[in-house]
Amino acid sequence: MFTVGEFSRLARVSKRLLRYYDEIGLLKPASTDKFTGYRYYSAEQMPRLNQILALKDLGLSLDQIQRLLSDRISTDDMEGMLLLRKAEIEQRVQAEMQRVRNIEARLQFLHNAEAEQPFDVVIKQIPAQPVLSARTKLESLDDMVGLWAPIMFALPPKIGEGLFFGIMHSDGIEEGNVDVEMGRTITAKSHVPVPVREGLQLRFHELPAVDKMATFAVQGNFENLLIAYGAIGMWAESHGFRFAGMPREFALRLPQRADGSDTIMEIQYPVEPMGRP
Repeated sequence: MFTVGEFSRLARVSKRLLRYYDEIGLLKPASTDKFTGYRYYSAEQMPRLNQILALKDLGLSLDQIQRLLSDRISTDDMEGMLLLRKAEIEQRVQAEMQRVRNIEARLQFLHNAEAEQPFDVVIKQIPAQPVLSARTKLESLDDMVGLWAPIMFALPPKIGEGLFFGIMHSDGIEEGNVDVEMGRTITAKSHVPVPVREGLQLRFHELPAVDKMATFAVQGNFENLLIAYGAIGMWAESHGFRFAGMPREFALRLPQRADGSDTIMEIQYPVEPMGRP
């Protein structure tokens, strides 16, 4: 048997919490000395305490927890509830981290603009490029990240080294209807369709040649792409160019780090002089 203080240390909860659970009948001491009034807990009460704390973390009220424990909730049911809650929390954390990365990227763009740093935009002539790619519609641009893995897995190993790329064909970003193309440049002159998943295939075609392509390379996770797009937009306006096609995103270096900070992406945007009809 353990004193309140000892049980508090073992369970990693406060003595005040134990007293409160005792008062409301949620977790009574295993025994109470009738002469001193000292309360004692047993190690066999640890599972019940952990059930209470787990259900509390699920967002249940103490009344709800009391009823569930009275109905003798099974360990399997408890595990299912906890796994569901864990998935919800992880999804929320990922969404918050995405917001943080977006904020950091926009702050970096503001700092660059304030410092009036020169735009490292390079004009290139891009030849026609054979590719294996899949085109589909997604709910949002964020869904592009989740599509990369099945596409990379589906790509045949012997198609020649090339760069992974993405193209947004939509006229602007419209949530729920983002028209994207994703794939890889190849050296082969033709290729049979390659299934990615039901209703989606990698198909062979050529990206057309572009006489003037404004390009900007940026290192970091995908959120930093907005820095590249912003730089090309400001450069084009200040140098008398306008956009003449859909932009392409090429992975010059794939990420090796978990946070993607070592990724190098190049944005390619077809442009033409403003004076051209």
